[in-house]
Amino acid sequence: MTGPQAATGIDMWRAAQLEEAKLNDSGGVLGKSIQLVQIDDRADPTTAVAVARRALAKGISAVVGPYNSAVGILDLPVYTQAGLPVVRLTSNHTTSGMGITLQPMDYQVAPFMASAIEKTSGGQRVAIVYDTSTYTSGVADQVKTLLTSAQVPVVAFQPITTGQTQFATALTAVKAADPTIVYFVAYDPEAEELVQQASAMSVPGTCLVDGLAAEGPTFLKTVPRPLAQKCVFSGVPTAEQFTDAGAYVSDYKAKYNNESPGTWGTFTYDSLGALASAVKTAGSWSGQKVDPVLFHLSGYRGLTGTTTVNPATGDRNNPPLLMETVDSSGHYVVSQEWSQHGGLPVLPAL
Repeated sequence: MTGPQAATGIDMWRAAQLEEAKLNDSGGVLGKSIQLVQIDDRADPTTAVAVARRALAKGISAVVGPYNSAVGILDLPVYTQAGLPVVRLTSNHTTSGMGITLQPMDYQVAPFMASAIEKTSGGQRVAIVYDTSTYTSGVADQVKTLLTSAQVPVVAFQPITTGQTQFATALTAVKAADPTIVYFVAYDPEAEELVQQASAMSVPGTCLVDGLAAEGPTFLKTVPRPLAQKCVFSGVPTAEQFTDAGAYVSDYKAKYNNESPGTWGTFTYDSLGALASAVKTAGSWSGQKVDPVLFHLSGYRGLTGTTTVNPATGDRNNPPLLMETVDSSGHYVVSQEWSQHGGLPVLPAL
């Protein structure tokens, strides 16, 4: 709710409030109204355990979140060991099994990305600039391994750190490698700074942004539109692109000063809805009773489509993934150049 990823957290909190109101208006859960408790970890792993313990002291019944994987690998065990049902919003594979998730995982994103890059026309030379945080470094490593196996040259592999603001050293190395694609894997605000500084330094190559980390309102508000339009984003559909989210978008704008919803609010909305559905089925808030229902979630229909969970991992099968660009009005739009190979989207010529 505060810190560098606050825009994402605020969007998720707003979405949860909309689902809370919907649930309570229809009678609540097990005959009682639910009450959301806001826990702010600031996307900072050093706060994770202490914040989780404070949450437990408040007498919470279940957990939706966290979003940041570096936080999740530390605080999710605290929640699960306390016997709480968890619907996590992390995407790093090390959090598999610590509750369920409706979001894509890094091992699902990486082959999607690698295939999209591999199947673009012409010989590709790929540079990867990645944040050393848990999710971003994990997906960067996997994409590099997959591209190397496919004999696509990874000509630069440059780390940056959360909180870093100047990237001349990393970008100089990237520029010297003369890539055709530069894949930026970083959260806000580092992703926005990387793209702008790379442009200022005339770093060659198509700008490819990991959208699971940085696709959202912050990027479009921060990066000048002509530059944003030169980038391609790997990510999930926006709220406006989900077929079943029309009412959600309208309700969100009506409640929050006509602001458009962000990327991850829809997944948070569905996560709370799936949790409530499982609690109703189990007839209890006890993790011992709710977890078997959550880990066998099948055919749950929400804003983000229909979810079935792999009971071995708690991860969502076949999550929605796509490639997007930015149109002239500053909205994310699905890339129209879909691959003829396996139905994957490809990078458009920019």
